[in-house]
Amino acid sequence: MKNGYYGSIDVGTNAARMKIKNVSQTINGSIETFIVQEVRVPLRLGVDVFKYGEIKDKKEKQLIDSIQAFKMLMNIYDVIAFKAVATSALREAANGAEIIAKIKEQTDVELEILSGQEEASTISKIAKELNLDDTYVFVDVGGGSTEVTLYHKKKVVESNSFPIGTLRILAEADKPETWKRFKKLLKGYHDEFGDLDIVGTGGNINRYWKMSSHHERKGNHVLLVSDFKKEYKDLKELTISERMEKYKLKPDRADVIIPAGKIYMTATEILNSKIILVPMIGLGDGLIDTLIQKDMNII
Repeated sequence: MKNGYYGSIDVGTNAARMKIKNVSQTINGSIETFIVQEVRVPLRLGVDVFKYGEIKDKKEKQLIDSIQAFKMLMNIYDVIAFKAVATSALREAANGAEIIAKIKEQTDVELEILSGQEEASTISKIAKELNLDDTYVFVDVGGGSTEVTLYHKKKVVESNSFPIGTLRILAEADKPETWKRFKKLLKGYHDEFGDLDIVGTGGNINRYWKMSSHHERKGNHVLLVSDFKKEYKDLKELTISERMEKYKLKPDRADVIIPAGKIYMTATEILNSKIILVPMIGLGDGLIDTLIQKDMNII
C-alpha cells in the first residue's frame, strides 16, 4: 500500500465531519495511523428534516460550503484517497438525492448515502483495533439513528440500525414502536449471552467519558456505568446554559447529550452492563480503515 494521507467525510444528522490520517506500513507489515486534521461543523441537518421533511436552502448552502472546505483541505494534504458518506438526515430528506447531485456538480465530491446497516457495519470495523476477547454490544448514537452491532468470538455477528437519535428525540420524532424494537433486540442479546458490556461510539459518549474519572483497561478508555448514571442524572437536573457553564459544553452538545444519555441508559439497564468502552473513534475512522484495506487488497 502507499504511505501517506487518507481522509473521510461524514455528513451526519447533527454535524458534518472531516478527518485526515497519516498512514504508514511498517517493515513487519503492521499499519500505523495518526490524525493530522479533524474538523467538525454542527450543521444540524436533522432540524430541517424532522420539521419539514427536507433540507431547506440555508442549510443546503452551509452543507455545500462545508464540503467545499473539506475538499480544499484534502487537496492541501494531497490525500491518496478519501471516502465521503451521508447518513440518516440525507437518507430521509425528500430532496436528499437532489442535494447530493449539487454537491457533486459544485465540489466534485461524490457523497454516498449509507444505509443504516452499512453505517453499523462500517463503524464495527474498529473492533479489531480494540483487541476484544469477550462478547460486546456496539452502540453508536447519532443525531438521527442509533446503530447496534453484536460482537462475539472476535467477529461481528449482526448489525442493526434504529431511527432513534439525539436530534430526532429533541424533535419528538422518535416513535414508541421503534423504541420497542430497540429494547427487544437488546433483551434478546441478554437472554442469550447474559450480562453484556457496551462499546460506545459518538461524540456524546466521548464527552461522558471525559467528564468521568478516566478509567482504562487494556489500553482502552473505560466509563463505569455507575459513573455514567450519576453524570446523566446530574446533567438532566441542569438547564442547557448551566450545563455549558459547569461542564464547559458547547451549545450544540449541551442539548443533545441528554437524549444520547437516555439511549445509553436504556441499553445499559437492559444488558445489565457494568462498563462502557469508549474508543474515541467512529464512522470516519471506519471509512479510512476501509480505504486502507482496499489498498492492501484485503477486501
